[in-house]
Amino acid sequence: MTTLMESKTTAPQHALIKTVLVAQTESLGRVETPIVEDLLRKSKSRTVLDIGCGEGAFLLQLARGIKGARFLGIDHNELGIADAQRRLRRRSQPNVKFKTAFFDEGFDRDRYDAILTRYTLQHCSNPRDFLCAVFERLKKKGTFIALESLDAYTDCHEHDPVWERYRASLGAVHKKIGSDANIGRSLGSLFRAAGFRDIQVRIVLCSPSTVGWARFRAVVLATAELAFGLFPDLIDRTLLEDLKAWLGDRARLEEKDPYLCSAIANGTRP
Repeated sequence: MTTLMESKTTAPQHALIKTVLVAQTESLGRVETPIVEDLLRKSKSRTVLDIGCGEGAFLLQLARGIKGARFLGIDHNELGIADAQRRLRRRSQPNVKFKTAFFDEGFDRDRYDAILTRYTLQHCSNPRDFLCAVFERLKKKGTFIALESLDAYTDCHEHDPVWERYRASLGAVHKKIGSDANIGRSLGSLFRAAGFRDIQVRIVLCSPSTVGWARFRAVVLATAELAFGLFPDLIDRTLLEDLKAWLGDRARLEEKDPYLCSAIANGTRP
């Protein structure tokens, strides 16, 4: 059974998803990018494949810091790749290419120094088979890097009922669309089962303290509006309005310092 994100999305759905992806890059990306850059430099990767690149914002941000590598971003969503191509033309980064493609048996048989996924495994209907396929597309000593949500650890330094309601509703949305918002807890075992070695898993926090109030507010609000747009029965208008008011109170938000949690895993093909 495929998940919602493995299916074709409509233009209105894509517009909401794109807003979330851009906000994720501008917020979570600030704490994730330096770690991924360091891993790619240490592994001396020269060819990097990003599976599920979406509208390309994160890959372009990453590629700016690593001039000696060539990056290919793929996504099955034609609308996402069209956005990525437009973004690429505006920035003119010759070390990056995008194309519409499924990462399946029909994908090219080239092997890469590094493969990257970001918030992709959580929407994968068979993560174990996916990791085995990634393993086969890496060169010897190649690196796989996966960035995934870890909603079970997402919390608030001081209990807040609005944040708790939002977390509960978001969990219901993930269940509805068939995604695993806590796959970050399984990354170590998934990597090991696929044959990877030298496995590391890091946990990072995105909060008003780590990325700033405005960026944190933007990513939470964009995610809530996406969920409301898709499933208004799971995140209702009252919760959305309460969340907007809560996020708009900068002093209160900085005092409570709520945070989103994600996991970054890497492993090497022996």
